[in-house]
Amino acid sequence: MTVVPRRLWQLAGALCIAHVALIPVGLFLQQGPLFSDGLQGITDAYVNGDITRVFTGGVLESFGFLLMVPALVFLGRVLGRRSEAGAWAAQTGLLCGLAYVTVTFAVGFPPGAAAMYGAQHGLDLEAAFALNNVRIFGYFLSLLLLGGSTLGFAVAALADRVHARWFGWFGVATGLALLASTPLAGLGAQDWGTLVFMVWFVGVGVLMLRHKDDTSDARTNPVGSHPRDVVIGHA
Repeated sequence: MTVVPRRLWQLAGALCIAHVALIPVGLFLQQGPLFSDGLQGITDAYVNGDITRVFTGGVLESFGFLLMVPALVFLGRVLGRRSEAGAWAAQTGLLCGLAYVTVTFAVGFPPGAAAMYGAQHGLDLEAAFALNNVRIFGYFLSLLLLGGSTLGFAVAALADRVHARWFGWFGVATGLALLASTPLAGLGAQDWGTLVFMVWFVGVGVLMLRHKDDTSDARTNPVGSHPRDVVIGHA
């Protein structure tokens, strides 16, 4: 039976924290216009904005989402090992998380970049406004995928009894906050779920860094006693 090495937990934890660290830096450099800013926001942020600064922020943010992928894959592999229900939840968390990253890369970054580049090269403001709205509404809907991912990992952690309080119960609360964020976008409260997620994901990273190997399961559970024959350990 394979024990997941502590160094892999630590590496995945570092990736979680790096993801959260890069996102606000990228957003600060971009300062993209909101839907409520209208055409004036397009003029201020895109026509008169510093395209080098904005694109640098976009690249930094995209690296943050790229680092999220191996962290999600790790969570999908180390959680959900003790039961079929847990495995189902973990794989749901992984697939929703990867879909969230895919939507972000496909619908989040390109429209905003195209809107700014076009606005500085002759594209009319209405067209740039429409392109930017694709980015914004894509973000609103992507929160449902992030909420599904968080809930999946939280349920898997509860099933495995791995960091149940933070991974599990706080993860459930975080997932529900994310699911509520999409309908709350009409009130301008869509970012609260993301902020809660960032706190949760940093905590996940810290617990991974502190995670200790526990080989007791290797002695008490024979090979094949749970779905994927991997000792996950407890901290």
